[in-house]
Amino acid sequence: MNKPLNIINNLIFQESSSRPCPYIPGKKEHLLFTDLTKFININVIENLTKKGFRRSENIFYKPNCKKCNACLSTRIKVKKFIYSSSFNRILNKNQNLKKKILNPKSNRNHYKLFQKYLKSKHSNGEMKKMSYLDYRTMIEVTPTKTKILELYNDNQLIGAILFDLYKNSLSAIYSYYDPEYKKKSLGTFLILNLIKLAKKQNKDYLYLGYYIEKCKKMSYKSKFEPLEILINNKWKIFEKKN
Repeated sequence: MNKPLNIINNLIFQESSSRPCPYIPGKKEHLLFTDLTKFININVIENLTKKGFRRSENIFYKPNCKKCNACLSTRIKVKKFIYSSSFNRILNKNQNLKKKILNPKSNRNHYKLFQKYLKSKHSNGEMKKMSYLDYRTMIEVTPTKTKILELYNDNQLIGAILFDLYKNSLSAIYSYYDPEYKKKSLGTFLILNLIKLAKKQNKDYLYLGYYIEKCKKMSYKSKFEPLEILINNKWKIFEKKN
């Protein structure tokens, strides 16, 4: 059993056991985490996000690897976000899609789409083993205010993104979409919709999770500008390498 490292704001932080890194082959992953099952304070939760923690159900975690710092927390400066010509094309070709923002509630159709996405995008990952109960837990268990944005082509669900709402920010938790609609760039379209929502609600930031240069699945975030990354506990503008 992991021993508590320290207690801050009545939160107990622990270190996870070592396991193979899901992003970089040959590396080991270590996490620092805290369980918020019995703790609800929206300001503390948003502050954890600001410090680089990510949410999975009631657990907030961040990388705590001693010999690797490849995972960099990211956030978009929403009020200064730049709509590139590429982003505008994506918005235009998806303008016929219907959008709904709902309280997160799972069903079998959502789970089938989730499985279809994993089979196409993450066939070698641990998530492909998730049962319907696992999926339902991921979607519905949360210690904070959470919503899900759904995309429909006519009446067919083709994409969704789970996100948290805080006082000054939104935080994208997980997205999935129908791989048959690859040409519509639905992953990007979902994020663009969260940016639009954040602007409408006068938020400062949209947190996107971790940027990992050596992992294509995690490096796409660099195309959203201006993007900030967390380095040595300070947020700095991300500068692309030439």
